[in-house]
Amino acid sequence: MPDRSEILQNLPLFRMLSDEDRRMVFTSGHEHSLAKGEILFHEGDPAESLCAVVSGRMKLVRYSPRGKELLLHLVPAGASFAEAALFGSGGYPATAEAVEPSTVWCLPRAQLVSLLRNHPEIGMAMIGSVSAWTRTLAGKLEMLTQRRVEERLALFLMGRAGRRQVEPGEIIELGQPKHLVAAECGTGPEVLSRTFKRLEEDGIIQTGSTTVKVLDPKRLADLAEWLGS
Repeated sequence: MPDRSEILQNLPLFRMLSDEDRRMVFTSGHEHSLAKGEILFHEGDPAESLCAVVSGRMKLVRYSPRGKELLLHLVPAGASFAEAALFGSGGYPATAEAVEPSTVWCLPRAQLVSLLRNHPEIGMAMIGSVSAWTRTLAGKLEMLTQRRVEERLALFLMGRAGRRQVEPGEIIELGQPKHLVAAECGTGPEVLSRTFKRLEEDGIIQTGSTTVKVLDPKRLADLAEWLGS
């Protein structure tokens, strides 16, 4: 597993910096150790820092007026988040919560602005990061508003497979607890369980505790209308 310095130096935002400049940037930030379920910041809090996950995973969520959680993104180790919020007029657009024990490195806004003045190329990297985030949200919106739960689950499974063609009998690792799979699919755990059962009864998949065996790849792909990457 990569160590802390290796993870930070490989962040896309800072790859083009010299070793000396990277060390300066990393020492300007500070780390937070978070227990599972602990909040780094809440939706609406003043946006004060760019953040990166050093270890563990963070989830970015929003809540409906009735308290229903909508998972926007799962942030793995080695990825940054909250870039866009630093340059908007409002606060953080989502709540950041640790999915598991995690360490998060945060760079305060003042240090980031100074860095951008001295290294304009980092601004281009940030634009790319914000653009990718916008595409992620657009895809999430399309999935939640125009897809049935069966289609959302099929999309999730095909995405986990990581390639265009899945073979009969192939095992797909879910990669996370089923309640997070449900959140990624924009539904509840009970609905997800019923959806798994329907796909099993249709002979498309066979479900394990942490894996799914694909019995009929063509029907799964048709359900997802999978186009590959």
